[in-house]
Amino acid sequence: MKKVKIGFIPAHRIPFGDKWAVEMRARCLKVMKKVPGVEIVVPDDKLTFKGVVCNLEDAKKTLALFQEQGVSGVIVGGMTFGQEVSAVGVIIAGLPKGTPVLHFATKGQVNPDGTRPSDSWCGQFMIASAMKRRETLFEHIPTCFPEEPVFEEAVSRFVRACAATKVFRGARIGQIGVRPWEFESVWFDEAVLQRDFNQTVVPIDLADMFMRLDEVSANEAEVKKVVRQITAGAETPAEAKDFVTVLARMEVAMLRLAQEHNLDALAVNCWEQVQKRYGICVCSTLGRLTDQGLLCACEVDVYGASTMLAAFGANLGQTPPHFIDWTELHPTKQNVWLAWHCGNAPPSSCANDCHACIMEHSIMPRRPAWGTREFRLKTGPVTCCRLVEYDGFFTMFIGSGEVVNMKPDVRGSYGWVKVKDVVDWERKMIDHGIIHHGVLIHDPEVADALESFCKFNGIVGVRGA
Repeated sequence: MKKVKIGFIPAHRIPFGDKWAVEMRARCLKVMKKVPGVEIVVPDDKLTFKGVVCNLEDAKKTLALFQEQGVSGVIVGGMTFGQEVSAVGVIIAGLPKGTPVLHFATKGQVNPDGTRPSDSWCGQFMIASAMKRRETLFEHIPTCFPEEPVFEEAVSRFVRACAATKVFRGARIGQIGVRPWEFESVWFDEAVLQRDFNQTVVPIDLADMFMRLDEVSANEAEVKKVVRQITAGAETPAEAKDFVTVLARMEVAMLRLAQEHNLDALAVNCWEQVQKRYGICVCSTLGRLTDQGLLCACEVDVYGASTMLAAFGANLGQTPPHFIDWTELHPTKQNVWLAWHCGNAPPSSCANDCHACIMEHSIMPRRPAWGTREFRLKTGPVTCCRLVEYDGFFTMFIGSGEVVNMKPDVRGSYGWVKVKDVVDWERKMIDHGIIHHGVLIHDPEVADALESFCKFNGIVGVRGA
């Protein structure tokens, strides 16, 4: 599981209750530290007054701590009334613009003598106003005690959104070859990706990819290891044996290219030059690379690769995504559609009761075309998503569903996905120009996290019913 550093600002204002502020700080930290994937960075009582932030000196020290640790997001909470000048004016304003922020206030109490140690509900409006004035992008947790479920749920969602932002921003995507000329839908704007998200597209000529493949010998130990892995995990016809070796050489060559260019993802030209030259299709190779953390989109879909990065980040790097087509509605069942691609699903997503097969491509007319890895996806709740751009503005469609074990069986790597209202999905996807490619990941929590991710990154998030 990938970890993400989150800065915590326990905001306090004197003369409210110091003891109460310290208690709230400890209670908040106890819950925060239970959230998967988080590493909390917070001042202690050696750095600031009682480990809280209540003046400019505390704020300067806390800002330096956050900068030194390289936090990916900040949680600012009113332990008491809080102080916007230190928490927002110094710390949040001093971090890179666009740093995700989560805001909340703790509940208070009334003492037997009628005094109040907190008034954090009041102070939160001053902190929120200070962020609004500075155009800080933030999300808010309804005022609560940290032990209430809403607190942990919101922190978990925020951590995942920050993880997605960390993976997404500054990513390097390898563009191997040119897009299929008939696929206008996978157009992309390299300049806009760089401007908005600091992503770099690294163009790699398909001829260079083939040259690298030709340099990889079938006798290399690494190639033999990959061959064993491919055949051990899938039924492989005897006539495919030599082509499996080529697939293994391709995988090794692509990994070396990715390492050489420090790439986080690939958008690959997968037809039909590779079939003409080598008699293979790279579907199964892309799935295996995705399983290894090098996310691969088909048909030179750069925005598709970006979508995979966001989903994988929001999942904390635990479950590889599947690059899919939104393919077909079920012929008889309502609100069920087919998530499918030719045979590129990560092997780890195969259903336990399904045995994978290495096959020739089910659609490609050119033969030979060995290299699809075909199986039914494991069942369970999933998130589906897709990033698109029109006229320099980005939108992400996000939907939740469940992969179900349902007939009919289909060639390729596939799963029937049941959703609440597929007509709502269709309308929103059409209205916002969502293209035929999408991303599916076996993690329902990714959906909520991606909504927050969109807000923090200036992307319009559209949620399907």
